[in-house]
This record gives sequence, structure tokens and C-alpha cells, in this order.
Amino acid sequence: MWMIRDIEEADFGCEERMPGEPLMVLVTLESEDRQVIQFEVADSWLLMQGLEEGDEWPDDFEAQMENEKSRSKQAQWMEGYLQAVEAYRVE
Repeated sequence: MWMIRDIEEADFGCEERMPGEPLMVLVTLESEDRQVIQFEVADSWLLMQGLEEGDEWPDDFEAQMENEKSRSKQAQWMEGYLQAVEAYRVE
């Protein structure tokens, strides 16, 4: 079982996000045997799940992390595509 030990703003307030990119937070999980892992996840996802510091993390967090990475890559690709379309229109 993994518990949420800490949730911090991953951007640290100094980096700008791309349009449409979600606010990311840095989540620190700790297992019963004191293993610690950290990863970024969308703050909106945490809110939708109702997860806060001290809560138990859903069992299949590896699959959730992969889904987040996939969504992030899709958002980056779409942003690049939209920029290319806009550049094409200007020319």
C-alpha cells in the first residue's frame, strides 16, 4: 500500500505552461516498507479523484502514470501541430 506523503506544485511558480497544458503537481508516495517514489501528475486529476496528503494511493498507480505520460505527449504533439498550422496560414 502506498500513502501520499506530499503534494507540491511541480512548476514551482517560475515556468510557464503551454496553452492547454494542465497544472502539474509533484506527488511523493511512501510504501509501508518506507520506499519513496516521486512523479508528476495533473492537479485536476488529483482533485477529481479526491486525493490529498495522507490518503492511500489507488493500487494501479503505474498504469495511471503511463496514462498521464501518454496524455502529456498527445498534448505536446497537438500543440506542435496547431503551431505548424498557424505558421502555414501566415505564409
